[in-house]
Amino acid sequence: MDYKLKWFILLCGITFSGVIIRLLLKKKISARNSVMWLLSAAAILILSANPGWFDRLAGVLGVSYPPSLLFLFSTLVLLVIVLYQSMQISVLNEKLRQLAQYVALLEPDRDIPGNGAPGENKADS
Repeated sequence: MDYKLKWFILLCGITFSGVIIRLLLKKKISARNSVMWLLSAAAILILSANPGWFDRLAGVLGVSYPPSLLFLFSTLVLLVIVLYQSMQISVLNEKLRQLAQYVALLEPDRDIPGNGAPGENKADS
């Protein structure tokens, strides 16, 4: 591997780590989510330091073209991230529904738009 490419990948890993830490400090990303991203950055840094490891892993798994294994791993990681985010969204939607029901029970006389019959306007009464 050319040293320019190795340094570029190393720079990408360091930059990615810095962005994740900055987002964490600004509270734009939760600590639980940042762990997964920092592990990804660590993987980038390790592979940039030791590209031969990936070639050996591809050989052990019987993959003749190592970059295709990299794309497979990348796709699997992205699928896991999407699944995890979908699970978080489902939990938050359920909590939001329960909260909306709780608020509706606490304030039954509150004027909520769309609460009356269709076409009925409370201002006309």
